Amino acid sequence: MKGMYKWLGKHVHAPYGTFMLGLVTIIEGFFIIPVSTVLAFYCLENRRKAFIYATVTTIASGFGAFIGYYMGVALWQWAGPSLINKIIGADTFGRLVEQYKNNQAWAVTGIALTPLPFKALTLTAGFCKLPLAPFIAFTLIGRGIRFYLIATGIYLWGEKIQYYLDKYFYYFVALGISMLVGSWWFLH
Repeated sequence: MKGMYKWLGKHVHAPYGTFMLGLVTIIEGFFIIPVSTVLAFYCLENRRKAFIYATVTTIASGFGAFIGYYMGVALWQWAGPSLINKIIGADTFGRLVEQYKNNQAWAVTGIALTPLPFKALTLTAGFCKLPLAPFIAFTLIGRGIRFYLIATGIYLWGEKIQYYLDKYFYYFVALGISMLVGSWWFLH
């Protein structure tokens, strides 16, 4: 992972660097990529553009959410009913989807703020057929808060944060993985 970040860090200053950040962020909507860390490295490489990078990642997250949503819809059409009947049953699934829809604002915004894989949010939203416009809006709100907090922290304290990232990078990765596993365990 550290090699990928260093490779991306070299491209920050390239004419296509910001485009690359946006592309990586869109891909995160349906594939696991730790975009928050990529954003942090971009911001550290060029603190003057931290808020531009936060804006790019926020907007690109909306596109990634849109693509991931429709992948979830396709997954439902391909195997949804048979999968649900084998795992939890249609009635239980229907009640869970109703709860998800009733609490969409909190669920989507909250998950968008957490280190949970973003693709889990986008695919389940499509699979459960959440209303699309509010889903995209709440995604943009949650992801925007997250990305602008990262950009602000790095803009204000860049070199100090750079030192700790360099020195404790693997600890941050282990902490992130532990949080993912802990979140999964807590939810299940």
